[in-house]
Amino acid sequence: MLTAAIDCVRFLLRQGLSFRGHDESSNSDNRGNYLELLDFLADHNEEIKIVASQYASSNLKLTSPKVHKEIYFAALAQTLTYIMKDIGNSYFFLIVDESRDISTKEQLVIAVRYVDKLGQVIERFIGIKHVTSTNIVTLKVAIEDILAKHSLSIHRIRGQGYDGASNMRGEFHGLKAIILNDNPQPFYVHCFAHQLQLCLVAVAKNHWQVKQLFEFTSRIINTIGVSFKRPDALKSIQHEKVLLHLKNGNLISGKGLNQETNLQKSSDTRWSSHLHSLISLMHMYASVIEVLEIDKDEGVHDQQSVEVGVLIDIMESFDFIFSMHLMIDILGITNELSQSLQRKDQDIENAMKLV
Repeated sequence: MLTAAIDCVRFLLRQGLSFRGHDESSNSDNRGNYLELLDFLADHNEEIKIVASQYASSNLKLTSPKVHKEIYFAALAQTLTYIMKDIGNSYFFLIVDESRDISTKEQLVIAVRYVDKLGQVIERFIGIKHVTSTNIVTLKVAIEDILAKHSLSIHRIRGQGYDGASNMRGEFHGLKAIILNDNPQPFYVHCFAHQLQLCLVAVAKNHWQVKQLFEFTSRIINTIGVSFKRPDALKSIQHEKVLLHLKNGNLISGKGLNQETNLQKSSDTRWSSHLHSLISLMHMYASVIEVLEIDKDEGVHDQQSVEVGVLIDIMESFDFIFSMHLMIDILGITNELSQSLQRKDQDIENAMKLV
């Protein structure tokens, strides 16, 4: 019974699935992943089924949340023991980031990067800790606690990597500087892909025409997506246009080509999303204009019709079309660099050529 319970926990942990269900009572249709998986194992394994039926009316069913937690804490301890054994006495690189979770609690995430006995570069997540503040003293204490828990010395750190926030990388008062006071060896690295993204955001936001392009692109996409009817109309119109172009020989047919797509929203935290957003708008340009024209003619409110009419005029202007093609070219180049900088097998010579 214990072996079956451990197998269920290991499977759910490996797949990153939740354990509990909303209703775990015996007459529930779905009692959660853990209980349903345990029942599934019993149905397909006679030995487990016999043992489960023997203990069905006792307190030895191993189905309580307390049992889940004991097993997965044991799995956590075993995994960390393996990681620490693999690190041994090696020097390591410290990677730290902090973020708020869904309950608005500030969480500090710590990972280490090291070279194993086979000469392979390994990166391992070792802990997450709730911090009451993001000031450098609190962050340093949290890092020291996690390192001490796993018998990792701060003096064996040879590199440190954080984001660009001043409390993390500050030259005189940041976490970087405080760790260097205790150990002068760790070389600070600010993620190159993140630097590139910050550079692109800063340049774009300081250029009026580019700023205007992304603002209006966002408005166009939001206007189409705000109603469930418009995306369906857009798909239908685009489908007809693709069929017409295929019939006239203007498009090449083949596996993976001319797939059904939607307008993609952009996000400042993932700058490559701006490229995908512009490309999707360019590919569906004529269809988007047609949907907006329909919306303008059928507009229930005068204000809505005026706003849609303004968007159509902007989309058909030379400045908008020129800026869209220009930024697709520029972001295409920088996106290739960004993807390359994130590759595990990247070498410095090739990266510099792309820069």
